[in-house]
Amino acid sequence: MLEMDNQQAFTVNAILDRYERDCLDELAPRTRRDYIRHIPVLRKWYGERIAEELKPKDFGPFLDVKRGYEQRKKQLAILSSAFTNAVSTWYILDRNVLRDVKRKPGRPRDRLVMDEEFSSMHAMSPLPVQLAMDLALLSGQRQGDILAFRWPDIRNNALQVTQSKTGKRLAIELTHDFKKVLGKCLALGPPDREYVLVTRRGNRYTPDGFRAMWQRAMRKWMQKTGGKRFTFHDIRAMCATKCKAPQIAMHLLGHSNISMTLKVYRRGIERVQPLGLTRAPIDEPRA
Repeated sequence: MLEMDNQQAFTVNAILDRYERDCLDELAPRTRRDYIRHIPVLRKWYGERIAEELKPKDFGPFLDVKRGYEQRKKQLAILSSAFTNAVSTWYILDRNVLRDVKRKPGRPRDRLVMDEEFSSMHAMSPLPVQLAMDLALLSGQRQGDILAFRWPDIRNNALQVTQSKTGKRLAIELTHDFKKVLGKCLALGPPDREYVLVTRRGNRYTPDGFRAMWQRAMRKWMQKTGGKRFTFHDIRAMCATKCKAPQIAMHLLGHSNISMTLKVYRRGIERVQPLGLTRAPIDEPRA
């Protein structure tokens, strides 16, 4: 356990130990698993180093890779989060050195799932995957939140959702299409179960269990059709792109501002109208 002594020289391992103990439980389950997977890489590179002695140039070799650059950026983001806590919460570092390490901005994913791809993949998938795809396209929610849909949360003609990643609360109205899919979900298991998507025994799908089922269905579809792989999360972007307006997509996906919706999730070509011709003269440019 870290002693709160500013004179002590803390290693990166010591800071990561405390970060894992104090901070990881506050993260969404999927994010926590990703962090746990990445932290050993950070320990291998920097674990025995004294955190206060690290300089920006020490991270150059770590980022100097031809493949896996985005992964390395994510790993440094985790280390930066740990250092930020060490500076402003635990008061054991004077500064976060990673604030001075320049990283190339990433490009948002632009894979747009077309209707024919969705329909083809849907037709070849087992029923639980089909229904999860339908729920994702209709609601625009993340995989983890869809697996957490519960029958008791349906009230006042809406499905009440609290997004696990952001805590955003939504009431998704039960349209005709949404009710139709929910009706099909009833056939998956016993009628008295809690969750909407369940196994034949009525158990809730775990994220890893559903992910394995999705990957099997995706491999089968790719082998039979020659289609290009897409992720389950790409269906969220498909939903956002199909919305009539960015503002509708923003509210449905639970974004707090329109920039995230436009930058990451609206992946189609925006249809625009040209300016109409008028007889009004164009102002002369100023000298």
